Amino acid sequence: AGDVSQDAGDGPGLVERSASTGSWLRDSDAAFFEEDEERNAAQAERNLRIRDLLRKRRKEKEEHDVPPEPRGAGEDFMLVSQDITPARKVLDESHPPWFLARPFIDNVALRLHEELLDFVEFMKPTREEVDARRSWVRTIAGVCKTLWPACEIRVFGSFSTGLSLPNADVDVAIMNLPCKPATAMKILADTMLAGNEISWLEIIESAKVPVMKIRSRSCGLRADIVVNQQDGLNTSKFIKDSCAEFPQLRPLLIFIKYFLLQRGLNDTFTGGMGSYLLCSVVLHFLQRHPSLRDRRLHASTSLGHLLFDFMKYYGRDFRYDVGISVLDGGRTFRKEEKFSAKGKGKGGVSLCLESPLGATPIDLGAPCFRMHILRNLFHHGFHCISHLFVNRASAEDSLLCPLLLDPAHGVITERYSLMTEQPMALASMRSQDSLPVPEDTAAEGEPAAKRARVGDGDAVGADAAL
Repeated sequence: AGDVSQDAGDGPGLVERSASTGSWLRDSDAAFFEEDEERNAAQAERNLRIRDLLRKRRKEKEEHDVPPEPRGAGEDFMLVSQDITPARKVLDESHPPWFLARPFIDNVALRLHEELLDFVEFMKPTREEVDARRSWVRTIAGVCKTLWPACEIRVFGSFSTGLSLPNADVDVAIMNLPCKPATAMKILADTMLAGNEISWLEIIESAKVPVMKIRSRSCGLRADIVVNQQDGLNTSKFIKDSCAEFPQLRPLLIFIKYFLLQRGLNDTFTGGMGSYLLCSVVLHFLQRHPSLRDRRLHASTSLGHLLFDFMKYYGRDFRYDVGISVLDGGRTFRKEEKFSAKGKGKGGVSLCLESPLGATPIDLGAPCFRMHILRNLFHHGFHCISHLFVNRASAEDSLLCPLLLDPAHGVITERYSLMTEQPMALASMRSQDSLPVPEDTAAEGEPAAKRARVGDGDAVGADAAL
């Protein structure tokens, strides 16, 4: 039975050994395999010849330093533009600009505490940056006072609370205007464009609170302007009062803000966590922390411990099926008690946080629809810091980089060159009336209308911190 096989196609006939080849294959099959072997041998010979050519070419380049050949026409589709962006400078990821080695401190949590303070100091606005922001606010105030002499200019947001990052904009509220917000914004935009004060603007009328976004032509600073809105001022006062009550709040907020900024999760409009919500989230954590009720534990708790506990609390321990309130010392509550049931958010996670301001309950966490990503990010941060603690990270390397922060991020690498002069806005669309008129032309026709001169502006309101 081992010497014969039955052919499935030809019935019960027997397949005999081929007389020409001495194989059990038919002559046609044997010819096919022989042809295939010839093709493989020919391909192997070509491969060997190509390898020899490449080896010879590489040797010639090394010996004679032959420049590379120009790109062929087939590679042009890969080129986006002729101006090749230079490669980003390679940084030592373990030694960011703020890092200071402290080999004499053996405790990793204490070294993390010190590096957090160094990071906050690195992000602190310089005297030149503060002066530039104040000058930018005075420019806006001067134009507003020219248009509406009775208006008041107030600064709110991160610049007024001392929590701003180097690339942050300035939040300005124009109060006591007699017209609608959208109308006032358009008038202000036209005036500042005519005065060549701004290089870019955007008016968002469809937002819950209409806002005008502009950018200074002289220094590149941005500003968000709202009209007749008191909410931002109240929010800034709440944040300043909270930072005064909890000194640990400010350094934690600045680091976590930048931690989220590098990952695009710091904007409420895109489902992230804005400054007001983040402040309330960190405040709730501090209100619930055991060190608040134990004096000895409080004395031994550093910022390194608090950052670790924060990541652990919101990344692993916190139950997102309850709501948060920071009023009267803070507490949690069932969401159904104050807000209608909306079901679980994306990823089965939704944040509910009652606004501490206003008589009507408002859920600050409702717009944060990427809370499932934020929770995973906090869980990642918890594991990163756990790794540093367990492995007793070296005192010669940063604890924040590269596990928690990217030291090659633009805000770090361009820290002291973020303010640059901007091009003129809409240069090709400026009206002819705003262009200089030659003397001979002005003499023949009507005199050109004088544009209102924008001076240094009157004093800004007391809350502007100027």
